[in-house]
Amino acid sequence: MSISFLDLRFIALAVAALLLLRALRGWPRQVAFLALNLLFVGPLVLGTVGATGTVVFVLLGYALVQVAIRKERRGLVTGGILLVAVFVYMRRYDFLAWILPGSLLTTALRTTGLSFVFFKVLHVMIDAYSGALGRLDPLTYLNYCLNFTTFIMGPIQRYQDYRDQWGGVVEGLPADYEAHLDSVLRALIGIIKAYFLADFFLSRALRPNTDLLDLTPGDLVVQAYAFWIFLYLNFSGYCDVAIGLGSLLGVRPPENFDRPFLARNISDFWQRQHRSLTLWLTDYVFTPLYAKLLTVPWTARHKLLAANLALMTTMLVSGLWHGTTLGFLLFGVVHGLWFVIYRSWDALLTKRLGRAGAQRFRAHPLVHAGGVFCTFNATAFAFIFFRVSPERLAQAFRALLS
Repeated sequence: MSISFLDLRFIALAVAALLLLRALRGWPRQVAFLALNLLFVGPLVLGTVGATGTVVFVLLGYALVQVAIRKERRGLVTGGILLVAVFVYMRRYDFLAWILPGSLLTTALRTTGLSFVFFKVLHVMIDAYSGALGRLDPLTYLNYCLNFTTFIMGPIQRYQDYRDQWGGVVEGLPADYEAHLDSVLRALIGIIKAYFLADFFLSRALRPNTDLLDLTPGDLVVQAYAFWIFLYLNFSGYCDVAIGLGSLLGVRPPENFDRPFLARNISDFWQRQHRSLTLWLTDYVFTPLYAKLLTVPWTARHKLLAANLALMTTMLVSGLWHGTTLGFLLFGVVHGLWFVIYRSWDALLTKRLGRAGAQRFRAHPLVHAGGVFCTFNATAFAFIFFRVSPERLAQAFRALLS
């Protein structure tokens, strides 16, 4: 269900893409890139069944985008619900076992990268309906959704950004030696992070079958830290390769990380960690939900409550997007709680000290350092839900209380 960047088949595919996309122009370039993307999604990553399901999902999205372009609101809402239902079924969320008989459930359609494709398709649908998309070329749309450089783990690039770089409206990579060398080095650094440094920390990280009661508090903290650092190195390393390779192909993906370990609060953390996801959730979940809550009389009178409700919902969506089990939902819940605590504290601080006084307080070196320390530990704790099942956590919690 995945492939290593060190796999000779991936290297051959990347070299072929670099040569073909440099040599071809117009529709032959589009067709060649689509063939390479299908080769990656099919034989190299998902296999026949998984690739077929993913392509059908993307084509369903294209049909719904046409409905959005025609401003057919009822059809768009119905189609959007259908797209979400298909996504949930293909991802095989655990809660489906509560509502569907076992004979209707399957893991055959569960595929790598579908979460990123899903958010890409939704973004195109929403922007098409709002009139912000412009002309939609079918081949550009297909290559945007199936782009092998960002298919498995992102970053989440916007269609307009991809289209403009692909068409040469915006320069993806300056035509000079230094820019090309920087892109190659970026990809090499990503490989070192993802396949060497990350493995070092993974060997020291929490394991899924770890009995938490067998660990000392110190061991638990060290292993939780190691897992968090592994996640960062693995994911940011992948993104470095995607950005370096994408730049060489002429379509540079957006930056996805900005030293998240230095975040001074949970809001700052999500501006640094998986930034493309944060921007997507802000634009398509938080902002419209918050605006809607401000039209409801009771929440309109309590703007902090409206913001906290919108933040909690956004983090729940984030958790469900990341994974299909209860653990990922709890990850979203915990991050939502961190947001509620931080926003409430920040509002209280501003009320007591005033805006200028609160800014001076936050800027104090000790306060800043304390914020970084608390944020690092809070996020490291939340990532435990990625690694240890809720059942094991519940067992350990009950044992501590008994």
